[in-house]
Amino acid sequence: MVKTKRLALLGLLLLVSISCAVAAQATNVLQRFGTEDAELNISTASVSLILSAAERQTAVNLTLTVPQIQQLINAADNYTATASEIFDIQDNNGDITLVPKEGVAQVTVELSTDYGEEFGVQTITATVDLTQNKVTKIDITPEVRRPKVQSDTLLPEELIQNPAEYDGVVVTVSGKVSLLGEVFGSLFMLDDDLTVFYSHPDGSVDVSNIANGDTVTVTGKFAAPGTLYALSITKN
Repeated sequence: MVKTKRLALLGLLLLVSISCAVAAQATNVLQRFGTEDAELNISTASVSLILSAAERQTAVNLTLTVPQIQQLINAADNYTATASEIFDIQDNNGDITLVPKEGVAQVTVELSTDYGEEFGVQTITATVDLTQNKVTKIDITPEVRRPKVQSDTLLPEELIQNPAEYDGVVVTVSGKVSLLGEVFGSLFMLDDDLTVFYSHPDGSVDVSNIANGDTVTVTGKFAAPGTLYALSITKN
């Protein structure tokens, strides 16, 4: 039973990392309806996606042509732009369903600028009316500068609870290993919260001396909402 729950958790984490828009909507649901003594469940079967690849590309193209956004992109070193559905939230006696709005899309532009020992990050969120081919709303967050390396040793839950704060930062985390060798891929879980990849394009770390249940310290690059790409792993 425990193993089944862990596999379900891993599947959920992978789903969240792929479907960021759905995760964001789920967070909004919890903020709107959740309390300390209430539990809400959103079934992935209740989430449907309706935007085609062409519509997503159109939404991105329209967003990138806005002069204000163009100016910010030109000033940054790198950027990514992704389009997703915008959802209405329906609460049917605690059964939460996310219903996509037809004809509209949300485009998220992530900007990053290298400042040496720090990097700056900024997010632009645009609402696009695909029926009229125009951007109807723009939200721009102030740029936040973060150190490229976090020197303190953190707990996995600190990263999970504050993903935006550590996204892209090299961090050191300590926790207990689980699911090592039990799932497909070069990964394991740390404290059942954080997915750690020990083999990836940036390098590979030997885990032959590590077993499930061991407490380890991992240094690596964090990617929101819950993934760490290990650069070194030390058994405590």
